[in-house]
Order: sequence, then structure tokens, then C-alpha cells
Amino acid sequence: MKEDLTRITLIQKLQTDYNEDSWDEFINLYRGYVFVIIKRMNFSEEDCHDIMQTTFLKVWKNVERFEHGGYNGQFRRWLATIARNTALRYLQKQKRESTKQNLFNIEKQEVDLEAYTQPEIEALADKEWELYLSNTAWHNIKDDLNNNLQAIFNMSVEGLTRTQIAEALDLPENTISVYKRRVLNSLKKEIKRLEKKFS
Repeated sequence: MKEDLTRITLIQKLQTDYNEDSWDEFINLYRGYVFVIIKRMNFSEEDCHDIMQTTFLKVWKNVERFEHGGYNGQFRRWLATIARNTALRYLQKQKRESTKQNLFNIEKQEVDLEAYTQPEIEALADKEWELYLSNTAWHNIKDDLNNNLQAIFNMSVEGLTRTQIAEALDLPENTISVYKRRVLNSLKKEIKRLEKKFS
């Protein structure tokens, strides 16, 4: 499978010529994103995995009916909506099987989830997508960076100033600035590559 296979091409392939390779590629591209969306709905990790599996099963059954209107973000919003609806059904099933002790917590989570409007789901999908791309990009490039570059980036994310980073690493402040720019340029380049891959 080509490295630059776009999301639309992959979706079309799933719709017209389903095969295991295209499905595996799809799962690998979207697993982390779907997991984060469900996690944001206040589920435990174990519940997230269960809901995610069911979400992908629903996508597999319904992908033929998905129509891409050509605008950016449509597919990931569709995925987020399926994840939210799957999570709701998961809670409803838990409610039927629950004891009185945990019924209150399940009902509260259900009410919170039902309160998500479509625009809120879409906003959540877009926000989490940006974070997902950034985290994936960092994961992809970090092993190619030396220890100082990784440390500078991590300390910057933690909110340390250039002076604090320079003192911690025993490097001149202007070196910190140069290294930080180098990391950010690599990160932006990888984010652009990922955007192209997913767009």
C-alpha cells in the first residue's frame, strides 16, 4: 500500500473493494484518534477499548453508506459521532446490568453524553484531531532527534523558560533558541506530511 494513500482513497477502497490490508491500514490510522475521543467522554481505559472495538465494527458495517461531501474534517466528525452513539449504547447496556449502587453514576454519565450536540461533537472531533496529529508527529520524529533536542522540546511543553532550560542543560540561551526552532520545524514538516496523508 502506498505511503501517501489519502483518507478519501482509503475510504473509497473500503467501500468498493474491501480487503484485510485496507482495513488494517484504516485501523492503524484511526485507532489512536477514536480512543482519545472516547476517553474524553470519561470512560475507563478498559471501557474505551470495548467501545472502540464496537465503534470500528459499526464503521465496517456502515462505511458503504458514508458519502464524502468533499469538505475537510467530514469523515473524522462522522467517526466521532459513531463513537459517541456507541458509547451511549454501551452505557445503556451497563445501566440494564447494573446494581443500584453504581446506577446513579451511569445515569449521570449517560445524561452528560446525551447533552453533546452535533456541533459540540464536531468541535471535539476537530480539537482532538489537532492534538492527535501533533502527538503522532512528535512520536514519529522524536527518535531521530538527539537527547538535547528532545529535552528542550519536553521542557518547553512543560512551560519552562529559555533561561531555565539553558540552566538545566548547561547550554547557552541562544543555543536553546536555535535547537527549539529546529525541533519545531521538524514537527511542522511532519504534521504537514500527516495532514497530506489523512486529507
